[in-house]
Amino acid sequence: MQMQDFTYDPFSTEAMTNPLPLYRQLRDRFPVYPLPQYDGYAVSRFQDVWDTFLDRDHFSEAEGQVFMKDAVSRSWGGPPPTNSVDPVGPFLFIEAPHHMNLRRALHGPLLQAPILRMEPFIRELTRRKLDELCERGRFDVNSEFASQVSSAAICHICGVPASEVPGIVQLVNKAMAREPGQPGITENGFAAMAELRALMIDFVRLRREGKLSEPCQLVDGLFASDAMGHALSDEEIADQVMSLVVGGTESLPKVISGGLLELWNRPDQRAAVAADPAARAASAVEEMIRYCAPAQWFGRTLKCDLPVAGQPMRAGQRVFVLVASANRDEREFEDPDDFRWDRKMKRVVAFGIGPHFCIGIHLARLEARIMVEELLKRVPNYELDLNDAEKSISEFQIGWTKLPLVVT
Repeated sequence: MQMQDFTYDPFSTEAMTNPLPLYRQLRDRFPVYPLPQYDGYAVSRFQDVWDTFLDRDHFSEAEGQVFMKDAVSRSWGGPPPTNSVDPVGPFLFIEAPHHMNLRRALHGPLLQAPILRMEPFIRELTRRKLDELCERGRFDVNSEFASQVSSAAICHICGVPASEVPGIVQLVNKAMAREPGQPGITENGFAAMAELRALMIDFVRLRREGKLSEPCQLVDGLFASDAMGHALSDEEIADQVMSLVVGGTESLPKVISGGLLELWNRPDQRAAVAADPAARAASAVEEMIRYCAPAQWFGRTLKCDLPVAGQPMRAGQRVFVLVASANRDEREFEDPDDFRWDRKMKRVVAFGIGPHFCIGIHLARLEARIMVEELLKRVPNYELDLNDAEKSISEFQIGWTKLPLVVT
């Protein structure tokens, strides 16, 4: 195939602002697109993304799941080095078998049954927040509503005091923000991450010293865990908690904002869901996740020579797994660019699949369902002010970071 008339670079301004037309070209013409400047390839079709995620034997996460442009601009020339577990870093960036050992130590409170028992807590939290916001007549869907609920829920699971939630939301948003046209974390973003990590270390220290009396299964379990063959330090535990808090704060609000916008753009669909939110919000949320999930891609690095999606690749080469493209693949979804609140789907890939799938999947679905239910009960005919809305520009996450809602 001739590529002279087409260029894709995951770190380009075009890919960070309007990637969907690029993804269609990739799926149709270049399903395994060479990226020699990063010694790798991009895979864009649903089945290839699915298969890559499921391969737990041949890929490394030593370079992280979100590649930094400077880091992947050099080649390994062979298998990548294994990442160190001394000290233990965030579980997101640790390979098997250490990843699964640490994940098992974390996931008890995040399993489906204990998460479902949180429904009364999350529903009351959502209702209180809507009481406050609707009285004002106008509020930001992301920062003032969805971010506050989602961050409060994961902080509750991690035992982080509720009083810290507003500050955590601000720090996470600063960490995720990008300079226009510039991929990668900004100087302010690194400072925000450092401040957040210091907060988490202090929180873990206070728990270990018994100065936070409320029990927390997750952190107390990590104190007792020998998942890594030794007792975890405060810093090692704080890194796990921070990973959960950031993940639980950053993505879902963009899904909620984008999903409410799609319903607003389709009054008939909004009316259908609002007619029976308790029965229909869950289905609408699944479509919001497919259609509006903000993560564009995740990275994998090959441990050995291996064909990927039919393309021979070498040890040390990177694979950019284009999740957002897979979510719009005509081979998997009928009319994928149409938003349908009642779409029937056999598979979803927005949460990942395989050993590194999203550990907070059950919490995200529960929060999203409750937020959509309660908002549509309260304000079924809401209006949105797009003149004052803002969308993130990022190599990693694209979505509405500001979306003013007007109570009608």
